[in-house]
Amino acid sequence: MKERWKIIANLLEEEFDLEVQPSYEGWGAGWDPKYLPLLEMWARGEVEDVPPGVRRPKGVVFNVVEFLRKTDDYAINSIRHEISYLLTTHFPHWRLGQREVFRAGYVPTSFLVLFSVLESVKADDRIVEEVPSAVFGLKSRFKEILSYLKPDYPHHQLALSLLSRWLGEETDFPQEIKHYTQSMEKSFYEYIKEKDLQTVYDIVMEELWPKFRVLVDEAKELNYIDLLLDEARGRKREDAHRGRIMTDILKKLPEKYQELVREFKDRSASEIPETERKELLKAINSLPDWMKDYVKQMSYLDMLERDMLIVREFLPKTLEVDIEHRGFLSFIFKGWEEEGASSNTLRKQESLEEEELSERDRKFRKEHGLTEEEFRRYQLLMKSVLPYVEHFKRKFDNLLPQEEERWGGSYISGKRLNFKKLPTEVPIRRGRIYTRREIPERKELAFELLIDISTSMKKEEKIINAIRSLLLVSEVLSRLRMPFSIKVFNENVYELKGFEEDYRVAKARIMELMSSVGGGTDLGKAINIGLESLELYIKSTHRKGILILFTDGEPTRGLRGEDLKSFILQMKQKFPIVGVGVGEATRLVKEYFDRTGISVEDISKLPSAFSFVIENQLKRLLSVN
Repeated sequence: MKERWKIIANLLEEEFDLEVQPSYEGWGAGWDPKYLPLLEMWARGEVEDVPPGVRRPKGVVFNVVEFLRKTDDYAINSIRHEISYLLTTHFPHWRLGQREVFRAGYVPTSFLVLFSVLESVKADDRIVEEVPSAVFGLKSRFKEILSYLKPDYPHHQLALSLLSRWLGEETDFPQEIKHYTQSMEKSFYEYIKEKDLQTVYDIVMEELWPKFRVLVDEAKELNYIDLLLDEARGRKREDAHRGRIMTDILKKLPEKYQELVREFKDRSASEIPETERKELLKAINSLPDWMKDYVKQMSYLDMLERDMLIVREFLPKTLEVDIEHRGFLSFIFKGWEEEGASSNTLRKQESLEEEELSERDRKFRKEHGLTEEEFRRYQLLMKSVLPYVEHFKRKFDNLLPQEEERWGGSYISGKRLNFKKLPTEVPIRRGRIYTRREIPERKELAFELLIDISTSMKKEEKIINAIRSLLLVSEVLSRLRMPFSIKVFNENVYELKGFEEDYRVAKARIMELMSSVGGGTDLGKAINIGLESLELYIKSTHRKGILILFTDGEPTRGLRGEDLKSFILQMKQKFPIVGVGVGEATRLVKEYFDRTGISVEDISKLPSAFSFVIENQLKRLLSVN
């Protein structure tokens, strides 16, 4: 873990008086496990009050991946926001507000669109009071969120307009939204500054929500029309039953309204002129009762999904959320032992297993890094690649200059003639016709290996061939005494071997990979973490570095498309990055990695592909005089 993250963690630990840990695996928070049942009852509003020690978490984990390309000020204040948010928000209010609006016939998440923004701003306002210098970093974070959020409906726009007002910025929302923002501004600032919990709740439910719900009602009507427009576009739906009924509803409308829907199908409901909108709403109200009820049910679900796109940006990242029946959002609280556990689970497990090994297994582990049974399986996998190990080792060894003196170069004076230079140097009378003793410089490389272990790797023996390739490359690099690190990834990244670690120690972890396959694929995250690890090592050892990534499919998490391609291009300006793809990923690596992407059509040829990459990089990066 970089010293930078440890310094940030220590700084925030002193500020908030709780444990703060950096992590590459995401955000998290944990409470004393013995208090969890009481904490959950309090958050649901089933218990009115609990001791402060129950409400206060023991520790927080922050995701360093989000801040790899951010300034320290941005990182510190973003983490500060999350911790302050966690400590100051009154969780029972989240539940009580949802209950009230649900009883009034609204989707619970419509309340959260307003409340999550209010609570998020309130947390930042308290920070600014205590640490005025934090205001720039906090506002930068909000501005970044506003730059990519595209609000669908008026109540979404109103919530974001209130946030913009706190930032001191103008919005390009309709005049109606600005009018509501202005009428709510006084209550908005009273809410932010108020400390008494009951008064805070009264402000939001008695002064802010009544005005906000007018736009929620307007959004519901717009959504009825959007459902018809979606159907007219012919979008594929996961629920075939839903799609079939919506088709019947559209056909049930009078012909002129069907034509109107088809005419505006490439727009959203808010872009349709008001006169036509009213006509369509009248047509929907004239439908049979069972059809109107169905439209309302579909609208309820669709509004919930659209609301959550906004709400998720303003929830505490340290907490997981669950969407319950009827659309109620609840927080999932966890014990600190679970969240605060070290990411080195594999190493802890190894130390426990070591105590249970037989004497014979301990001898095998000491000699080979594996137990007797693991060594047997290891030999079976190595059987197909072992003939290549010595061959590739000799081939690569020839590319590396030996640490012995030799004669070379072109000099004006010396004791030994350079016969290759005589034909060119004598005619031009420059005189560089001598050689001298030279000791060649052996420029060491460091390899960062990233291996995909997502769910798709279970097919066609991909994982077995990936392990064979990994064993081949590891054996060769180990015999060449070249440092290398091994990381595997799905939506998260796990280290199997560090640069300074003995390869024998990592063999057992490699052999366990087959039982670890699963999850999604996040190429951007894997490359980010891999390059950070590589950069840290080569700066401390003055070597050259190369990152080799193997994947078999499109990313399902994180950066994708042009964003991922641009990110890889940017990272390639720092270090050589090679992508090796197999199966569906053959097109992917050519698109994302361009000329440094290698496609392997037959999975059995994967070991040769890895060897080709290493040989090519040795020739490219090592200068042999």
